[in-house]
Amino acid sequence: MSLIIRNISSLREEWKQLVKKKVKKNKRKNQYTLPYSFDNSKNNNNNKTDLLLIVKKIPNTIPNNNVFRLKTNIQFSMNINNDHSMGSLSIDPHSNNYKVVRTDRRKNLTILTLDQINRPITPSDDLYQIFKTRNEQLADAFLMFDQRNLDSSKFKLNQIQEMIEFESHIKGSPYACYVQIFENGMWRTFQKIFNEKMLQLLAISEEMLINYCNETQLIPISAFFDASDEQLHVFCKIFCGIVGQVESKRDYINYNGQRFSAALKVKSFFIMDEDKGQLFEYTYFITECDQKWMSEERVRLNELDYFNIKPNNSSTEESSFIEQQKRCGFKQLH
Repeated sequence: MSLIIRNISSLREEWKQLVKKKVKKNKRKNQYTLPYSFDNSKNNNNNKTDLLLIVKKIPNTIPNNNVFRLKTNIQFSMNINNDHSMGSLSIDPHSNNYKVVRTDRRKNLTILTLDQINRPITPSDDLYQIFKTRNEQLADAFLMFDQRNLDSSKFKLNQIQEMIEFESHIKGSPYACYVQIFENGMWRTFQKIFNEKMLQLLAISEEMLINYCNETQLIPISAFFDASDEQLHVFCKIFCGIVGQVESKRDYINYNGQRFSAALKVKSFFIMDEDKGQLFEYTYFITECDQKWMSEERVRLNELDYFNIKPNNSSTEESSFIEQQKRCGFKQLH
């Protein structure tokens, strides 16, 4: 079985079991029969001054300004928001409509499980008209991608064996994979998966990624978004790449803010789970770049910086260890 499908299947079963679990709260004996003096002025006065303070931690998410959510699972925001970004990495457009609710490690894969943020559905034509006023080529690419996702009956289904052979071919390359499910006439992204090589390309470690996602519920991405271009150029390449399954050149950025150009290949597989009656799409984004951007030493130094780890210079064996001081969960640029 495909490495990704095997791990995803086990995670989905674990997730379903967690959702089904109910919290049982034992009632205190005689909690409804305890005497209470209603005419006791002292008790009444105390009740009047009692205050109930409710504290709720609100997760950091992309503000709901000019954010679009489509039935065809296209993610787009009119603004580039890199608040709470991981170093210099951009924030994945999926963070407009999804939050990370679980992180897992499976061999050389880091799997982020996503939960959809409840936002209103935008008609496709609204976004198409916006794109058309800005870039005709982008509007055409968006329209092709949107129409491609509308009718699942036209998808060419793949066999799992095809994915197994493909994963074997790309196992030495950096890649990320989005897992999407077609339900009730709509697509939604269930997971984003990084292999170890992809994390090296981002110049981050698995521990850094998991800590960041748990702290912010946001998703990092390797793409460089030019603020003056408003993401339009990158999105045009993404739409064309997915529809045509073609290779293109793209600007990348890593944790340290280093920009470089690399080749990006896109490959999608449509797999029908006959037992569950669900259609899955596995979209791989494979990168081919100069090996100098795959530095393990850079990752190690970034991890020390991220977790604020300072080596102890003492020469004694007892104290010659690395002391971890996690004073901040992520790095915010100014």
